[in-house]
Amino acid sequence: MIYNKSGHPIEVKKISVRLWSQRDEIEAAIGRRMKECEAAGVPLFIDDIKRFYNLDLQTSLTDQSNVLQLHNKTDEAESMANLMESIKDEPAPEVIAAPPIEGEPVAAVDSKTFDQAEQLIAEQNKQGLETKKPNPILERPYKRQPPDLDKISYGFTLLSDINMESILSFTKDKFLQGQSVVVEFLIPQSFMMTATVTYCHFYALRSRIISSTKPDYRLQCFFSFSILGERDTLRKFLKSIEPDLSPGKKKVVKDAEDDSLGI
Repeated sequence: MIYNKSGHPIEVKKISVRLWSQRDEIEAAIGRRMKECEAAGVPLFIDDIKRFYNLDLQTSLTDQSNVLQLHNKTDEAESMANLMESIKDEPAPEVIAAPPIEGEPVAAVDSKTFDQAEQLIAEQNKQGLETKKPNPILERPYKRQPPDLDKISYGFTLLSDINMESILSFTKDKFLQGQSVVVEFLIPQSFMMTATVTYCHFYALRSRIISSTKPDYRLQCFFSFSILGERDTLRKFLKSIEPDLSPGKKKVVKDAEDDSLGI
C-alpha cells in the first residue's frame, strides 16, 4: 500500500546481512593474536584490541560490561520469558521453551580463549615480560574480522527497515534480548555496525517469505555506535541509498475571477 497515494517512485531493495555476537568477534580476534604471538615468539599483546572495542584495559575480559554474557540460567530464563511474552502478540504459533530443571548444572559458556589470554598475560607479568607497547611485529592498525563461519548467522533486511537508530532484519538464528551483536552489510563496500538486540520473534513455517535460505526469526536491533566512526559510516550509507526525487509538475490553477471575465 502506498501511503496517501504518493506519486513518488518506490524502491524495495533487499540487502543481505551477516550477524554474530560481539563476544564471538572479540574471542576470535584474541585467538588469532595468541597464535600470531606464539608463532613470532613474542609476548602476548591485546591492549590495542581492547582499545578498539572500548574495553577497560585494567578489567578482566569476562567482566567487561559491553560484552554481554549470560552467567547463569536465571538470566537466561528471564531473557527467554521476555522473548516469549513478545511473541504472544504475533499471529505465528508460539514456541514454548522448556523451563529450567532444578538442580541441573549451569550451562557455562565456552570462554577458553578469554581465560587462556588472561592466564598467559598473568604469567608474563610474573616473569617480568609485561608489554607496555606492542612488539615491532605487531605495530600496525588493528583491523576487525568476523569470527568463524559456525558463529555467523545469515539473513537480509530491506531499505525501509534501516534508519539511524535501528534495523529490522530476518535471520536464520535466534538472538537474546540485550545481546551485543555485530551486523555486517553485504554490499559492494561492506561495513559492520555494533548493535543491541531489542527483540527476536520466531516466524511460523507457513510464513510467506520468499528466500532461498528462508529465515526463521524477525530481529530488531538498536545501533550502539560503540566503535569509532560507525555513526558517520551509517549516515553516508543511508544518504547513498536515498531515492532521487525529481520535482513534480506544478498544477496550473486558473483564477476564478479571470474565468468569469473570459480572460
